[in-house]
Amino acid sequence: MGNFFKNNDFKTDYKKRPNDEYKAAMDKLDDETKRRMNRQRTWILVGVVAAVFVLVIVLAVTGIGTNKAESAGNILDGGETPKIACLGDSVTEGLTLTASGEEICSVTYPEALKEELGSVLKVEADVKNYGESEGLAENTSYKKMSEAADIAILLYTFENYKAGEDPEGILEANIEGLSNQGCLVYLVNYPYSTDAEDAKAAKQANQYISKAAKDKSIMLLDARAGFEGLLNEGYTEEDLFAADGIHLTETGYEQLGKFIAGGLIQDAGLN
Repeated sequence: MGNFFKNNDFKTDYKKRPNDEYKAAMDKLDDETKRRMNRQRTWILVGVVAAVFVLVIVLAVTGIGTNKAESAGNILDGGETPKIACLGDSVTEGLTLTASGEEICSVTYPEALKEELGSVLKVEADVKNYGESEGLAENTSYKKMSEAADIAILLYTFENYKAGEDPEGILEANIEGLSNQGCLVYLVNYPYSTDAEDAKAAKQANQYISKAAKDKSIMLLDARAGFEGLLNEGYTEEDLFAADGIHLTETGYEQLGKFIAGGLIQDAGLN
């Protein structure tokens, strides 16, 4: 095809010529040149179709792009019941520490999240609490979800840092697994007290959560900053944090649920 164009003077301006002139120029070509050009066009078309077909198959198998295909606005607009999965450790589960020992609060943040969405958006969300005391100890923790979800709230555990395990790999695997399932993923960090015994581990976890959110281009709901705002508004640490400074009181869990709901509503553009 290169030689054909090189040896014919209508290469650069044939598109500008009237149709009859173009046809006349084409008629001057010998049959072999015409056949060669038609074969080249056919192979180019076949290549384009094959490339598109392979791309569609890859997207269907890997789930690449499904996380971006939906938006919080589409999910929370009230058209259908949004399904929200909350994954994490004992903070998601709702553990608190009292004078009598450990117990699960009557109000957990997933429950408060559901209530707040219903109050503000008049949406009855289906919110599932998948929090476990052991946290995301495996890179397949997302598979413990009993059903598919539209939105996944991932409040990552810092227990892996304390145990010297592979926190980065575990977090990344869960983010990718949830995204490939079609979930719109949000990361939440820890609103820990600076006086907490495990404050150092919580800080390290929060630093990596921020990095993972940036690397994976997903939204981080900065609960740590949100709770600092509550403290500036007049709440005390005793109001919000349990004795260990990591787990929360019922008031703390209620505020965390409201904070997360606010982040989803703002991201959805429904506020």
